[in-house]
Amino acid sequence: MDQKATASAEEAIHAVGRGDVAAARTAVNVAYGMDHTLGAFVDAIYLACSEIEEDNKVSTATWNGLADSVPPGPLQAAVESNRD
Repeated sequence: MDQKATASAEEAIHAVGRGDVAAARTAVNVAYGMDHTLGAFVDAIYLACSEIEEDNKVSTATWNGLADSVPPGPLQAAVESNRD
């Protein structure tokens, strides 16, 4: 994955962690614009954003899905460091 796409994807994860839905959606769309292989990741971010809007938190199952949607490395570490 391109470094800029990775940085945007990581920002989307951090935004989910802090409950910033608008920033998460913006960052994930930027990442997807650079790398169209991120479909599952986009879906996971959007699900997390929906949960934040409805329940003000992200479920464990969604965090697990988000972790499964990224490759090992910095994105995986970002998911793990941002879980509730």
